[in-house]
Amino acid sequence: MIITGLDIAVIAVYLVIVFGIGVLLSKRASRDTEEFFVSGRSLPWWLIGTSMVATTFAADTPLVVSGLVARGGIWQNWIWWHWGIGAVFTVFLFARLWNRAGITTDAELIELRYDGKPAAALRFYRAAWFGIFQNILVIAWVMKAMAKIVIVVMGWQEAGEVLGMHPEVFIVMCLFLVTVFYTVMSGLWGVVMTDFLQFALAMGGSIFLAVISWKSFGGMDGIRAGLAEKGFDIAGTLRIVPAPESLLSANPFTEFVLLVLVVWWASYTIDGGGYLAQRLFAAKNEKHAVFGYLWFCIAHVALRPWPWIIVGLCGMAFFGKVDDPETYYPLVMRELLRPGMLGLMLASFFAAFMSTIDSQLNWGSSLVVNDLLKRFLWKGRSEKEYVLLARIAIVGLALLGAGSSFLVSDISFAWKLIISVTAGVGSVYVARWYWWRVNAWSEITAMAAAMAATLVLSMLSQRPGLEGAPWLQFPYSTALTAALSVVLWVAVTFATKPVGDERLRAFHGRVRPGGPGWRRFRGGAEKSRYSEAAFNIFAGLLVVFGMLVGFGGFILGRPVEGIVATLLAVAGCVILLFTMREDGR
Repeated sequence: MIITGLDIAVIAVYLVIVFGIGVLLSKRASRDTEEFFVSGRSLPWWLIGTSMVATTFAADTPLVVSGLVARGGIWQNWIWWHWGIGAVFTVFLFARLWNRAGITTDAELIELRYDGKPAAALRFYRAAWFGIFQNILVIAWVMKAMAKIVIVVMGWQEAGEVLGMHPEVFIVMCLFLVTVFYTVMSGLWGVVMTDFLQFALAMGGSIFLAVISWKSFGGMDGIRAGLAEKGFDIAGTLRIVPAPESLLSANPFTEFVLLVLVVWWASYTIDGGGYLAQRLFAAKNEKHAVFGYLWFCIAHVALRPWPWIIVGLCGMAFFGKVDDPETYYPLVMRELLRPGMLGLMLASFFAAFMSTIDSQLNWGSSLVVNDLLKRFLWKGRSEKEYVLLARIAIVGLALLGAGSSFLVSDISFAWKLIISVTAGVGSVYVARWYWWRVNAWSEITAMAAAMAATLVLSMLSQRPGLEGAPWLQFPYSTALTAALSVVLWVAVTFATKPVGDERLRAFHGRVRPGGPGWRRFRGGAEKSRYSEAAFNIFAGLLVVFGMLVGFGGFILGRPVEGIVATLLAVAGCVILLFTMREDGR
């Protein structure tokens, strides 16, 4: 594939626009750490929601999705669709609480909620683990995905050889320089403003490629014929939910059940922490936090995946079985796109790449500066010094992430690794908001148990006679880890000293979590909203997953399934419009 001058011009125009936005906002971002990390707490719902969607739409996402379809069928995407369940819970149970906390990072919540040396140690550890180590892993796999795309589509093998480098080294270095320069300038202001543009471009590119792929194969009938010719199991490949089988044996249906009944609440993302919580801190008020997260739920799970799945199916039907299924997406790009449109699609992947990397770098630097340097290692400095340190931290994280990208081969494996090592942590994250008795030792125990269990199960899976044992593989191992973690952290909670009343009263007065778990700290009568929240959660699940299955039904040629699911989604929308309007939200 030859990259033409028109393609390069399209990419150059995009880069000039995003760099221009970064330069324009650099002065505002430089005022202080609150502007740099949480945009002065003034963002509207549509901007924070779109920024969340853009951030979770990285260069790796279409590759992984199409690869999952090729490895086991459409249903394999429940490895990330299950996050939508927890996201709906976050909308109605946690979004307001994060906004009320008025903090800069989710690690800062630890010392707002707990007291003593255990809380300080936990805050330091979380900032180091999520801000540095896990952040580097995410940056690494996103860079790996971008490298795969450029190597396959642009054919830069010769460019790498001319410079005396492996092409992947050359590409990652270029991506590193582009992304770091832009991110260092603009802080979260630049991140969210460019995210809006980047999401539109990335989503538009995905839809365009899906449409021309669909037309090239003659629609679903042509795709089915191609899959049959290449030897794929059509029925299994096109299932959104695997066929019911025995729950007492390892099979696709059992994996699906574990994902939707266990893994979603065991995940560390259950309460919307991390870089998503950063957007909630930056929201204008509680209302904007709630609606922003709701828009994110719908766009993240229901609107985005089908263009990627269509392209993956077309790649399977055209190229047959390949060594690396994650290359189907760029292979289709190379096969079908013409000059100009190829440049636009590459620009859309640069947009997806940059919208994730800039968020990871800004969020990671916020943990390094706010929760490591400002809190422990370099206290009492000026805001300008902390902003400078934030920019230095961004460069350091990017360097480490770029270097680590050469160690990542299977992107979906990296996804599963993060889910596994944090399994069970989600339960304590929920409890800390709604049960006063939870303390720092509860979280420490949950995190330690998850990591230890992941390590032990991984070692067992390597022993002779146990290779390939299903209960040692994801998601069965994750369910075992979660069960162990919950038992241990609850036991430790009752065996250790509770948080002091003064800290608990201060937390309750500031965040106002409500519920029976805080009864002893409530002053006067408090209106219960749990039945209303449960009703809204049910309606939200209807909207998100009704739209997901509805779109799939129509695309896959199953109109009855599409109509029923769409009607359920409409019913959920009506319920939410009524209940949220009546509540004045």
